[in-house]
Amino acid sequence: LHYAAIMKQQLCTHLVVAAWILGFTLSSYHLVLFSKLTFCGPNKIQHFFCDNSPLFKLSCSDTSLLWKADSIFISFVVLGSLCLILVSYMCIFHCILHMPSASGRKKAFATCSSHLTALAIAYGSCIVLYAQPTEEVSLETNTVVALLNTV
Repeated sequence: LHYAAIMKQQLCTHLVVAAWILGFTLSSYHLVLFSKLTFCGPNKIQHFFCDNSPLFKLSCSDTSLLWKADSIFISFVVLGSLCLILVSYMCIFHCILHMPSASGRKKAFATCSSHLTALAIAYGSCIVLYAQPTEEVSLETNTVVALLNTV
């Protein structure tokens, strides 16, 4: 609610640079681990895009480190950002509950509910896809959840 007062050009630049550096660093580590995989046998992925799980299943290498790295990556990035978003929504709900107008509260809750639904679909599918460091997740389940996440 105080965006204009808090967000200045310099802070915005710092946040963008930090996001780029963090994203590049985490992705680079992941790519180094991916580059060490060896593949033998079929090279067709039964998926509609090149996702981690199908690649891991095609590899002849030991992928246990990659499964663990994925789990840590998701825990850090996805669950960390989800926690920040949920904290901000708790602050928003606190403000909404203290609004004097019942119609204003109703409008605010209606807006928040659509945002929370989108968050639940996006973060829920990411958590189902990537936060389970297990190789037993079927490719069919992975494909359906990835489709939901993509849409």
